[in-house]
Amino acid sequence: MTAGLSEAQRELADTRAEIAELQGLIDGLEEKVRNGEEAEEAQQLGEQYGLKRLAVLRQEAAERKLAKAEAAEEARRRAEAEEAARVDLGAASDEVIAAKYRAALAALDDLAEVCVQRETAVRTHLRVFAELGMPNVIANKNPQFIFQVDGTKFEVGERKAQDLVSRATNRVYAVRGLSGAPRIGIGSSPVERLVAARMGVGAQEAREQSDTSAFAQLMVSAARKGEKEAQR
Repeated sequence: MTAGLSEAQRELADTRAEIAELQGLIDGLEEKVRNGEEAEEAQQLGEQYGLKRLAVLRQEAAERKLAKAEAAEEARRRAEAEEAARVDLGAASDEVIAAKYRAALAALDDLAEVCVQRETAVRTHLRVFAELGMPNVIANKNPQFIFQVDGTKFEVGERKAQDLVSRATNRVYAVRGLSGAPRIGIGSSPVERLVAARMGVGAQEAREQSDTSAFAQLMVSAARKGEKEAQR
């Protein structure tokens, strides 16, 4: 509330109180006149009528002043509300959202691309190892196609692009409390456990917490931390 509005409200309250006081005096004097006390009381009554009329005029002036102050206050509050909306909506404008959307598309596409590269490489080298009869090949028929290099196992179909893209989307849904999240099955993926390990969460703990919003928050936090580190 502005000082002008407060002052106008006080002036109106004061004039109303003054009128009420004068009316009380007038009522008492009128009653005395009715009782036959006409001389001094009648003169006082005339004076009080005049004072009340002046007080009424001052009240009307105060009401007009208050109306102007209220209009100014309303205009100020409307301007502030509009400016606040402008700031908040500007921070989440279509241009900002479009930029974030483009970045998300690119990031998810990069994720899908490296998964496709991984799958292609696994299939290619498995075929070569199998053709050469190398002991690296652990399994080479349905339902498993696995080989090993430097102690690390690689399996066909273990890093599907659609799986990890869906998981990334699902984790954001969980953190934001959005409905209709993509289904990702039960448990965490090896990639998610690797991300969790770098955040200090063990593999067993990651498996146990994988379906919680806390684990989703961990994934998103790790992604944001990695993004900031990459920008340095």
